[in-house]
Amino acid sequence: MMVIGCLASELVYTDCNKNQHVLHVNSASLSPYPPKVPGNLTVSGQLELGKNISGNIKLDVSIHKKELFLWIRVPCVSGVGSCTYDFCSLLTSNFVSNGKVSCPSEMTAQNLSCTCPIQAGTYTLKPVVIQIPKMSGIVSDLMSGKYKVDAKLVNKDTGEQLGCYHVEITLDHSCSGFGCILG
Repeated sequence: MMVIGCLASELVYTDCNKNQHVLHVNSASLSPYPPKVPGNLTVSGQLELGKNISGNIKLDVSIHKKELFLWIRVPCVSGVGSCTYDFCSLLTSNFVSNGKVSCPSEMTAQNLSCTCPIQAGTYTLKPVVIQIPKMSGIVSDLMSGKYKVDAKLVNKDTGEQLGCYHVEITLDHSCSGFGCILG
C-alpha cells in the first residue's frame, strides 16, 4: 500500500486508499491555518477521480479530538460526528430541493458535481472563501483543538474501497481583548 502525506503548517492528510487509481487528492490548502472559529477560511485543492461514483456508496467518518493526553472519539449526534452516511443521499439532501439541483456557484463555476453520479476526471477547487460562523462561547471553546479524522468511501454492493483519507487538523478559537485572558 502506497501512503502519501502532505503537510501545510499542521494540516496533514494521508492517502490510506489501497486503490489510488479510484480517488486521489493531489493537493489541499486551508488559509489561514489553523482555521479560526469564527472566521473566514480560504479553501482550495485538486483531486483525481479514476472512475464514476454512483450507487450504494457509504461514507464512514471517524473523528477523534485530543483532550489533555487522550484522543477521545467524537460521537455521532444528530448526523454530525463519527457517523456513517449514505454518500449520494447526503449530497442530494444538501444540494437538491424540490427536484432541482442547487449547487453553490463556486462549485458549478469549476464543473464540480453536487450529486451522484460523479463523473471520472480531475477536479480543481480554486480558492474559495468559507465563512465559519460565530458560535456561543462554550461551543466555540469546545470546537477548538486538535482533531484526527478518518474518512472512507466504500461501494456497499461490491465492498470496493473508493477512497480513504486520514486528516489531522487544528481548529483555533478566535478571541480578543479581556475575554482571552480569562480563558
